[in-house]
Parts: sequence; C-alpha cells; structure tokens
Amino acid sequence: MCWWRVWGQILLPVFLSLALIQMFISFSDHKFTKTHHHWNLKLKTKHVETECAQKQTCPLCTQDKRCIWCREEKLCKKYCFPYSDCKFNSIFWANCRVDMFGIVMLILVVLLAVGFFWYCLAYYLYMQERQIFYYARNGEVRGASWNAAS
Repeated sequence: MCWWRVWGQILLPVFLSLALIQMFISFSDHKFTKTHHHWNLKLKTKHVETECAQKQTCPLCTQDKRCIWCREEKLCKKYCFPYSDCKFNSIFWANCRVDMFGIVMLILVVLLAVGFFWYCLAYYLYMQERQIFYYARNGEVRGASWNAAS
C-alpha cells in the first residue's frame, strides 16, 4: 500500500472537518444580518448578555451553558466562541477547573489516540494479510486449511 494513500486517508477527514468547522464559525449569528429573525435574535442576545453580566462568580456563571467566565477580566459574558474578547486560555465554560484551551487539547489528544489505535489495527490486519499471501506463495500457509474435504 502506498504511503501517500495511507496519509491521504488519514488526513483527508481531518482537513474536511476543519473546513466544516471554519464554515460553521464563518456563518455564525454575527454574519447573518438580513434574516427575518434578526430583530428577535437581537432581543434574545441582549437578554442573555444581561443575564450573564449579573453573575459575579465563576461557579454561578458556568452553571448557565450560555455564559463563559473570563478569568482575566473576572466577568461573566455571553458564550460566543470566536468573538469572546477574552484570551483563549482564560475562558472557562461549564466548569471552573479546566479552561477552554485544556478542553480543546483534551479533545485533540483523544482524537489522536483513537486515530493511532485505528491506524495500528489497520496495519496489523494488513501485515496479517500480507503474511498469509507470503506463505501461500511458498506453498505453505500456517493455520489455514485449503482442503475442501476437512
């Protein structure tokens, strides 16, 4: 199997998922300005912003999934990931122990571990198939019976 093909099969889904994430971010509610729900969304956004701004501590802020806690400013803000005006390593969402950078790194490590596991499994199965092919060329296959009568 060609190594370029193997790397293409591994990296193509990664690049496609990154492209889909980028498209999702670029079409967030900040980009749509001419929809018929625009004014309703604006009112809901203002309501969420005022609810989040009233919370003064990290545990109170992170109980609401629509809010994030900014450690540098010590403020609770509306959760809007790419437009939060806060450094990525000081954003807390859904808990006060692990920041957003730690959550993203944890997800990436898990994805890489699963990908490495599947790569090793595929390589093992490929080598097992190649070993049977090698022994079949020499006339002897260990563990396989080609006799139809048995």
